[in-house]
Amino acid sequence: RIHRDFPLTAAMTGSFSFEAGDRVVVKVHRHNPVHHEESYKVGEHGVVLEASHRSTVRVRLDGHSGQNGNYFKVQAVKPLFTLPVRHRFVTASVLHLEKLPGLMLRDYAVWEKEPGEAKGHMIGRIMDVKEDGAGQLFSVQPYQMATSEYGPPVTRPWTAVGSYCVRRPQNSVLRIDLDHDRYLRDLSLQEIRSIGLAEDLGLE
Repeated sequence: RIHRDFPLTAAMTGSFSFEAGDRVVVKVHRHNPVHHEESYKVGEHGVVLEASHRSTVRVRLDGHSGQNGNYFKVQAVKPLFTLPVRHRFVTASVLHLEKLPGLMLRDYAVWEKEPGEAKGHMIGRIMDVKEDGAGQLFSVQPYQMATSEYGPPVTRPWTAVGSYCVRRPQNSVLRIDLDHDRYLRDLSLQEIRSIGLAEDLGLE
């Protein structure tokens, strides 16, 4: 049970410190039949939206079982009729969450086309992760947006093209999601626009 919000002690803060923007996964199941926004299951993942030195954080859950946007809302029971839901919002105990790395294997991200160069960006997927004396090295598969025959830029599928390139975490500008490994997620599009890279990526 989540007890009403209480301050974290110094020892707890060291172990369960979260900040807005942190990627998290649920490690402990919780069901609150009265307050649905305090219910979640093991394996759901998302991003912390609001955090403080309290026992709970506000989280946008993006999906479960390693997928995004795979939620449904029941509209009718007989016959069963559901509507897809992109994400949901919960208040979760910090004791029930585990922080994830900013970038992981199989993640999609916006990258610098040339390491260290601010001009020119691409979308790519991390296919391998290695370590050297300077830290992590990612093998990145570049992705390219389909041509205009598929409609407006924001609705076109993305596909892998060319050979892998090598990038480091600092060459990543923004982690994004592609629904079904093909279509840019609406939340990712919003974030790309917010940092002014939509035109650079051919989305405007």
